[in-house]
Amino acid sequence: MPKKLLFISATNLTVNPRILKELKYAVSQNYNVDFIGFNSGNWSDKIDEKIIKNIEANFNYISTTRKPFFKWFIGSVTERLYKKLYLLRKKNLKINAYAHSKRTLLLNNYLQKNYKKYDLIIAHTLPTLYPAYKFANRTNTKFTFDIEDYHPGEIVPTDTENEPARRIFLMKNILPEASFITYASPLIGKYSLKLLNNYPENKHNLINNCFSQTEFKFAENNSDKIKFVWFSQNISPGRGLELVIPALEKFKNKIELHLIGNLYADFNDNFLSKYSDFIKFHKPLSQKELNLKLAEFDIGLAVEISAVDLNKKIALSNKIFAYTQSGLYVLATDTPAQINFIQEHKNIGLISEQNIESFANSIEKIINNISQIRKNKKSRFNYAQKLSWEKESEKILEIWNEILK
Repeated sequence: MPKKLLFISATNLTVNPRILKELKYAVSQNYNVDFIGFNSGNWSDKIDEKIIKNIEANFNYISTTRKPFFKWFIGSVTERLYKKLYLLRKKNLKINAYAHSKRTLLLNNYLQKNYKKYDLIIAHTLPTLYPAYKFANRTNTKFTFDIEDYHPGEIVPTDTENEPARRIFLMKNILPEASFITYASPLIGKYSLKLLNNYPENKHNLINNCFSQTEFKFAENNSDKIKFVWFSQNISPGRGLELVIPALEKFKNKIELHLIGNLYADFNDNFLSKYSDFIKFHKPLSQKELNLKLAEFDIGLAVEISAVDLNKKIALSNKIFAYTQSGLYVLATDTPAQINFIQEHKNIGLISEQNIESFANSIEKIINNISQIRKNKKSRFNYAQKLSWEKESEKILEIWNEILK
């Protein structure tokens, strides 16, 4: 009889490619899989609809929109109430969880009403941590948690003093109850484990943000212009484009910049439109479509900005792995995590400081060496197979087997 796994996320699969890879792998290993996530109320929902058609699993989505209005209203009021209660009872686990995110409440309510027995619960994203813990206790089930980002080190738009403290409290008090924790970069693991005193070595591991090697293809590019590419869910301010694009403009007769994602109109009107003569836009793509398309380009831009928050300094994004697995040459900013990555995997790219002048110098080096960069693309593509999801999924299977045996 196949083991039953429950995957839960506070997002949908499109904006959480990490859980999508893990879920698809579980299906390929003949587990009986359920997924509970949230509709985003935007472009990503349509991509999700396409994704799930090809996966043999049961999918359940909770609405984040105002429909149905009553649930949305109750969730919003409850979150505000618990934020006020938090000021009176900062050591209460439930109050911390519900004050952290409305989705925690919605997910917890859903799990209470839709009881089902599983062999393992696999939780991604911080709003799922408390519901996974409660549901696991209620059903006498083990659970794991994936730390994709260092949540206490992320920028928060409101309640900036209390929200990081709530996140630390939740991680400190619930993560030790998990059967296993995984994390998305060495430094995210280091910072997270600092919160947990004497956490057992055999209960945590790094799972890199890489993809299946079958999602990439090798293609040479002999175009006259050097093709730079950057992608994200949203093409919006504060992502490093404000630094790299003015540097690219200095060489606009020799380069093209391709931006892939959901374009924010205000960002385009106020900034990007000035550089329209060398920028080409592409609509959001599914993970597989995006990874295949990357073969068309020369240079991948991993322009994380340290000043945004601590998490940006220590995270390794999906994009730096996607560029590397495509064989692209990576131009990366000097965050601690990216410096370590480029130093560990020599010859895949170079590091730039986070200012226009340094970017311009790096771009000039690339232009002067583009023949050699293109010549080495095949060797970079072959080298990157060691970073594939096929390698990382072996760790995942070992974790599941150990827990479920």
